[in-house]
Amino acid sequence: MNFPLSLLKMRIQTCYQFLLIALIGIGISGCSGGSETPKVFSELVTAKGKITLDDAPLAAATITFIPQEGEADIRMASAITDNSGIFELITPIANVSPEETKGIAPGNYKVIISKVLMPDGSVVPPETTEADAMAEGAKESLPAKYSNFENTKLTVEVEQSTDPNLTYDFELQSK
Repeated sequence: MNFPLSLLKMRIQTCYQFLLIALIGIGISGCSGGSETPKVFSELVTAKGKITLDDAPLAAATITFIPQEGEADIRMASAITDNSGIFELITPIANVSPEETKGIAPGNYKVIISKVLMPDGSVVPPETTEADAMAEGAKESLPAKYSNFENTKLTVEVEQSTDPNLTYDFELQSK
């Protein structure tokens, strides 16, 4: 099958982005040396938000907060938006239930918002990995200024807070 060079470059770039995010997740997930509770649990701040695209809720989008350079002691957090564009961040930690890791550690983050769609415009089925979906012709539907690690200008400073209503809303534009 022949692909236009620009499409092939886009797919390779997207694959590299997913690989980078996966490696960051693995690298910062760490491993526990004993049975004591990791410090990150006591630092997590409940954080929710809403994402809109052209003033409409953005459903089934993945939002990832990646620690900025120099923030080695914090972990990434992510979520998937519901049909109303609402998300609640979870900091993934190996062998720990997502219910126990709701929230995000205080720090400075770069934010990536992505929504990969299958060739027919449908969302990637839950049982399909994004790599498999990309192999089947799925593509990123959001502009690179939101979905590309190098291009995103979205940043957030999360401060220590006991406010359970801490929100981070993102109003995206398709153009």
